[in-house]
Amino acid sequence: MNLQILDKWIRGNFLFLCIILACLFAVVKKATIFQIEKPTNTTAPLEDNPLAKDQAFQQYWNTGLSELNTYELTQTMDTSQQKGQIQLVFTMVDFDTKKRMQTTSSDKSASTTVLKQNLIQKIASGVYEYSLTNSTFTPTNYVVFPHALKVDYAKQNTQGQEYSQVDWQGQTFLYKGKSDFQPKAQQDTSVKTAWLEDEIWNRIRLNPQTLPDGEAEMIPSLEYLRSTNQKVEAISCKTTLEEKTDSLSKQVLKNYTIEYPEKHRKVSIVFEAQFPFKILNWEYTTTENGKVTTTVARLVQSKQVTVGRSQK
Repeated sequence: MNLQILDKWIRGNFLFLCIILACLFAVVKKATIFQIEKPTNTTAPLEDNPLAKDQAFQQYWNTGLSELNTYELTQTMDTSQQKGQIQLVFTMVDFDTKKRMQTTSSDKSASTTVLKQNLIQKIASGVYEYSLTNSTFTPTNYVVFPHALKVDYAKQNTQGQEYSQVDWQGQTFLYKGKSDFQPKAQQDTSVKTAWLEDEIWNRIRLNPQTLPDGEAEMIPSLEYLRSTNQKVEAISCKTTLEEKTDSLSKQVLKNYTIEYPEKHRKVSIVFEAQFPFKILNWEYTTTENGKVTTTVARLVQSKQVTVGRSQK
């Protein structure tokens, strides 16, 4: 094709070429309608929040008090049994959706109310005692924000420490991980939006009827993924919400289970059938290389303490 023919062709298809180039530029900049992520810095009106008009919910949670729960922890692997303790603290706080952190600012334009869960776990594992923490920030307005906005996980022992963070970006979760152990230092990545196992505890406390029931896509807990050195990704699972009766108290309870067939892992959470849906116990069962590990946490004490929104 000589230059005259090429010039004539370009002139005749100039508008078409401009459209193609504009589309390619939009794709590169992630500005197409299919790539623009749902904004998470919008404060929704109260009428869009089902819990804003729930008097029982507001009277229990919107008081400046935190709920402090203490659990006895037992972890069994083969014939070995380890004991520990978990503190699970629930607090209502304001969360800045732009800065991605808890805030006490009077400016509410970029904040939303979240149920913050702090889990502190300590266990003695032979020579190496370790502690881990998990913080999950789940908006009370689950209509506008269908997933937790942020999950932090950290683990420390005498050998070092590791840290993971997940931020909800709308269509994806942004994952960041750090570790003193090179094999576990997974690079930062993005994961498609799915349910987070870590947010299930908060969703039970907000409204268990909104839990996924049936087949679902879920990202296993950061603790499990980091401890087994697995990729952070959404995988298929089966979820079930059903009633059960306590054999001793005859109290009617709820039991929520998550089963990951390909991971040979099962999570079972038992909680009160009525508000405020306190979590009474939970159990993890994992089978790896023919070895079964079972972790059980049972509630021994629950009380409200003065921590509240002024806490930073």
